[in-house]
Amino acid sequence: MPDMTGGFFGLELPDYGNFPYTEGPCCAYLNSGRAALECLLRHMPRPACLYVPRFICDTVLEAPARLGIPVRRYNCTPRLAPILPAMRGDELVLLVNYFGLTDEAVAAAAAQLPGRCLVDATTALYSPALPGVPTFYSPRKFCGVADGGVACAPFPLLQLPGADDQSSSRSLYLLQRVESGAEAALPASEAAEATLAAPPRRMSQLTRRLLRSIDFTTAAARRMENYATLHHALGDLNHLPLPEMPRHAPMCYPLVSGIPGLRDALIDAGVALPLYWPEVIDATDAGAEENKLARRLLPLPLDQRYTKTDMQRLVKLILG
Repeated sequence: MPDMTGGFFGLELPDYGNFPYTEGPCCAYLNSGRAALECLLRHMPRPACLYVPRFICDTVLEAPARLGIPVRRYNCTPRLAPILPAMRGDELVLLVNYFGLTDEAVAAAAAQLPGRCLVDATTALYSPALPGVPTFYSPRKFCGVADGGVACAPFPLLQLPGADDQSSSRSLYLLQRVESGAEAALPASEAAEATLAAPPRRMSQLTRRLLRSIDFTTAAARRMENYATLHHALGDLNHLPLPEMPRHAPMCYPLVSGIPGLRDALIDAGVALPLYWPEVIDATDAGAEENKLARRLLPLPLDQRYTKTDMQRLVKLILG
């Protein structure tokens, strides 16, 4: 029987129901990507240490710290491929699928480490988990939700939090952006992100409903089209080797160029360019590949909000 309890209307949302990952015994919906990582680590044999790449957001360190798992760092190549450390059998390595564009590098590394790795796909929502490899996702980096994480595993996930998260107050900035614009909503967005360090909970009912209202199939197609436009125009300029066409829809188009002052020029033109990741610059030597990537990589937007015309305007800003 339909819900007939309300005399007032709530948000009226479509129900596409094509989010890429279906909740089930081996797929858990949590309140954040870092909670999803913690969920996976709790279900795996406790490692002597977890190897984590230097080129990564520090929030990934929260889960192993909460569980008392020591962390060691490893390097990546200029192509964003892992340089795997020599490992013992009781150690794990975290592999990262950067921006949904390093599927092949991750697959090659995982093949060398059966049962001894897991994949951070928080910037690779559309890249499915490799067979037998625990993988976690962060949908909010790809669509309009304030929180949420997904843990996918080749084993049942039984030790889950008992309580649902509450997202209504955290989601205020989504409404503010519609009403007042991105700049006005930024403080509320930053405040919402700060709350994601809370202990793991199940994904909120609000976030679940919002995810069902997003047409991920159409969004993925638009991302692929926009990537093709950017890569056709900028591929020869890009110092970061990228595929002609990725296997799955990417998060952004990561451009590493020698054009001086390009970041500031694009920001002045109104292009949002987050820095991935400022803490890497502080923690590494200036000559390290990770430091160079953090300083030089421009994550050009290509998501479902933008058209081919928008991409052509972006190219014109870059090439003049």
